[in-house]
Amino acid sequence: MATDTRSTGTSVDDRQRERAQRGIGSRAQAKGDGRPAPPKRRRPAIAVIGVLLIVGGAALAGLLALRMDSRDPVVVLSTDVPAGTQITNDMLAQTNVASDSSLLVPAGQVDEIIGTYAKTALSEGQLLDTTMLVQSSPFTGDVAQVGVTLSPGRVPAGLRSGDLVRVARLGDGQSPVRPLATAIVLQTSSDDGGGGGLAGGGEAGATASLLVPGGAADAVVDAAGNDVLGLSLIERGLSPEEDADRLTTFGGDDE
Repeated sequence: MATDTRSTGTSVDDRQRERAQRGIGSRAQAKGDGRPAPPKRRRPAIAVIGVLLIVGGAALAGLLALRMDSRDPVVVLSTDVPAGTQITNDMLAQTNVASDSSLLVPAGQVDEIIGTYAKTALSEGQLLDTTMLVQSSPFTGDVAQVGVTLSPGRVPAGLRSGDLVRVARLGDGQSPVRPLATAIVLQTSSDDGGGGGLAGGGEAGATASLLVPGGAADAVVDAAGNDVLGLSLIERGLSPEEDADRLTTFGGDDE
C-alpha cells in the first residue's frame, strides 16, 4: 500500500510546531514566574522622618561648632608659684578657653584674687581656679620658705613637691656632716603638674623651694649658697599646710 508522503510530512511538521509552541510557552511562563517583584513604594512618613533626622543632625553639628568657637578669657599663671606664696598681679596673665567650669577665674575678676595665697604648688601656664587659693597663708607657726640650688648627686632621685626631706650641711675632711632641719619640698624646677620630679638625683642648675622651720632658715640658705647642701628623702605625699608640724630644727651635730 502506498503512503501519502504529504500527509505524513504535514503531521510531522504539525507535531514539531506544537512542541515548539509548548516549549516557548513554558520558557515564557518560567521567565514570568522567576521575575523579581517590583519594589514596594516607600511610605511618605518614613521619608519625612529621614529628612528630619538629616536636618536635625546638621543643626546639632552647627550648634556644637558654635559652642567650640565660644571662648571666654580666664586667668592663667605666667610663672611657677610655690605653695603658700601670695598672689600678685605680675604672676598672672589671661587666655581664652571654652569651658563650663564655674571654678575658673574670669579675667574680669582678677582683682578679687590678688592678695590670696597658693594652697599648693602651681605651674606656669596652669589655669587658675578658686580651689587652688586660700584667703590667708596656709602655713602656721614659725616657718619660712627658702630657695636653694640643688647639686647633682646630693639630692634623691625624683625629688618633687610634697616630699619630706632631711636637710644637712655637708662636711669635709676637717668637719663632719651637720644636720640642719627637716623640710617639706614646695616645688622643684622640674615640677610640671604631672607628678614628675628631678631625675637621677638632681640635674645641673636644678632648684627647689623648701618650707623649713624659721629657726633653720638662715643655716639652710648659707649651706645652699656655699654649695654644701644635701637632702635625704624621709617620706612622700605631705601637704605643706597640714603637715607643717612635721618640721624640725636640729640643734646639734649628732642629731
